[in-house]
Amino acid sequence: MSINRRNLLKTGATLGIAGAFGLGAWELNKTNTKAKILITGGGAGGLALSNKLLHYFSGAEITIVDPRGYHWYQPGQTLLLAGAYKSKSKVIEDNATYLDSQVKWVEAGVEAYNPDNNQITTTSGQVLNYDYLIVATGLELRYDMIEGLDTNEIGQGNIASIYLSPEAGIASHQQALTFAQSKGGQALFTRPQGAIKCAGAPMKATNLIEYFVRQAGQRDAFNFEYCTAENQLFSVKAFDQRLQDIWAERQITPNYEHTLTSLDSAAQTATFTLADNAQRTMDWDFIHIVPPMTTVKSLRESELIDETTFKGYLEVDKYTLQHKRYPNVFGIGDTVGTPIGKTAASVKSQLSIVASNLQSLITDQPLTAHWNGYTSCPMILDVGHAMLWEFDYSLEPMTTLPIQVVDPLDKSELAWVMEKSLIRPVYDVMLHGYTPV
Repeated sequence: MSINRRNLLKTGATLGIAGAFGLGAWELNKTNTKAKILITGGGAGGLALSNKLLHYFSGAEITIVDPRGYHWYQPGQTLLLAGAYKSKSKVIEDNATYLDSQVKWVEAGVEAYNPDNNQITTTSGQVLNYDYLIVATGLELRYDMIEGLDTNEIGQGNIASIYLSPEAGIASHQQALTFAQSKGGQALFTRPQGAIKCAGAPMKATNLIEYFVRQAGQRDAFNFEYCTAENQLFSVKAFDQRLQDIWAERQITPNYEHTLTSLDSAAQTATFTLADNAQRTMDWDFIHIVPPMTTVKSLRESELIDETTFKGYLEVDKYTLQHKRYPNVFGIGDTVGTPIGKTAASVKSQLSIVASNLQSLITDQPLTAHWNGYTSCPMILDVGHAMLWEFDYSLEPMTTLPIQVVDPLDKSELAWVMEKSLIRPVYDVMLHGYTPV
């Protein structure tokens, strides 16, 4: 399969070079300001940006609004399914580990946005004013959009879903092992309509559970079907074709334009709506469910959303990440209306863009920092192998590492080691506001 080598090598710096020099460069260019900077959402984007802004501003009042008192390393959910992570403690950390003492945390959700008056109202009734707003509220898991699904059943009865919680990731691993040791059956895997966080995770789950079944030694007694609401497996053609080839070898059947709309756990059936609105009901002995996802209610009911191209998402310029109608508003992470980029890797590459452009706005300079849409997906193939997929708005393969180290189309032990052991330390550094890689 041919790949544009120029795209593969255009970001081919070795890990760490970018951070070996100048980590303190921001300190020399800090802007003194009394600006009130409000960040809604304290996940990877909000928490990391709060620390990043401390490198750009001196004297700013930075506040995060989020009801959750802990940080959840969501990329670790597939490692819980793989059994590489064994406990909840591998993905849960107290916010205090990352929160700088200069940043204020308001432990509440957002009830309503009032961008015309530069205010938000929290779920506790508090009205907060801001000079600048960064929306980082991520995505809401919409299990409620699947009729008949009771989330309390996830992790039992051969119903799995790694997205729900750390506990669900661990329970899904146990369900997978039990299924693999059974006498055989039908395994279904779903991918909902629209944008989702970590779009590769549904396929990683499929690969892992097929691997467990193969390892158990009775692969011929099992049937694997992947049902996606999309018309392709992956948006990057080279990666899409590579996975199709792998699945043909592993006898995993993709079903396109299949949207899971209802589940009957007692009858062990799943009903899908097809592109022509016809219904198809399929039996299952094991099912892994990925729920539809939307922005959180307070945002999708606000004046800040995009009503056209990325309906329901924060309306931003896809390069500057500045709101198109409210110039003192920016977005970061899963909640922004951009063509791609709902991964922690995207957050890492967006941090400097938002911080730099906010600094430019405050100092009356042009917004020159542009995000190229960079995102990354370590496509897990089995316990011990993965492919490191990186791309940007061009939807062409690229690589941060030289292709001699990791070819994105090759099954790689190194890519697995990176997913299992190396990405988390980089992620933790990111949460402290540094992006050396």
